Amino acid sequence: MPSYAHDVKNELARKFDEDPECQRAELAAIFKVGSIISEDRMDFSTANAAVARKVITLLKRLYPDATKEVAAVRTKRLTRTMRYAVRLFLTGHTENFFSGLDSADIIRRTRYKISYLRGAFLAGGTVNRPEAQYYLEIMSLNKSASDFVRRIFAQLEFNTSARVRNNDFVVHMSEADSIWEFLGMVGAEEGVDRFESARNMKEVRANVNRITNCEIANLNKAIDAAQRQLADIRLVIKNNVKVSDELRQAMDIRLKYPECTVGQLAEKIFITRPGLMYRFKIIHKLAEKFR
Repeated sequence: MPSYAHDVKNELARKFDEDPECQRAELAAIFKVGSIISEDRMDFSTANAAVARKVITLLKRLYPDATKEVAAVRTKRLTRTMRYAVRLFLTGHTENFFSGLDSADIIRRTRYKISYLRGAFLAGGTVNRPEAQYYLEIMSLNKSASDFVRRIFAQLEFNTSARVRNNDFVVHMSEADSIWEFLGMVGAEEGVDRFESARNMKEVRANVNRITNCEIANLNKAIDAAQRQLADIRLVIKNNVKVSDELRQAMDIRLKYPECTVGQLAEKIFITRPGLMYRFKIIHKLAEKFR
């Protein structure tokens, strides 16, 4: 079954900006974040076929004469995992691939920043399913790409953190609102819908659990109080303590209904709960003399 991150990437891979410069920013991010760059070529690979198709489509649109190679490789026989590799040779129009849209151009316009982050996520991003813990990250193969991604996040007022894991550079966010906003910003409408539904369900479950826990706590308190009151009453009776008619009434109703709360007992003898509690306090003081 495809993961939530896989579904989000599939959705974003189907989205194409009309502005060629946005397309260029997205393609630049894909190769900067997710490829191995040498003097004459860039090698990008992904386990998502839709992402690979988008890379090829963007290359055809922006660099129709570019020299490239495409391959599908099965990585492990047991898991039957496929990886899709795109090799772009830096010759002709692609020789200065990144100079057409440099860093200054990307951060000048908001739409370029958004397109760049979409490409960065397609290349090295993952997002946890919203039913579980909130978690989104973009992993880069080099520190400069990771720093640039985080810089754009900061300019768009997203709170992120950075870490190094297994020699990879990771930009991470864990706030539900930030993840939800990011997915909507880059165009993952279906992902946003599922995220919002899951978050609403989690809030409902949290409220139900909170109410249930509160009720259980109150029930435990009522049981403990009833047990203390019964112990006091039995001690008073055992020692033949003379009590008033009001105290006798409180003792009798508690003995008759040991499972009831004080409020329920008060209703049965037509007095207020504080009034019945006061009687039990007097009974407790009488019982304390014999402990």
